[in-house]
Amino acid sequence: MIILTSDGVIEAMNTNRELLSFERLERIVKHAPIDSAEDMLQHINDEVLAFIGNAKLHDDLTIVVVRI
Repeated sequence: MIILTSDGVIEAMNTNRELLSFERLERIVKHAPIDSAEDMLQHINDEVLAFIGNAKLHDDLTIVVVRI
């Protein structure tokens, strides 16, 4: 799978002003289902939104998943 994200994903902050970061995104991907691109996308989206919680977004959250 190929996963593309905008910088807004790794720079997303939670209510404690912690960044999502490359490392956290990598952990999210490692624990995601690999059965389909749709499942991977849904897992990443769910985890990113759970991390952000009620914090205000400052950028877009673009995620593209392609399974080859």
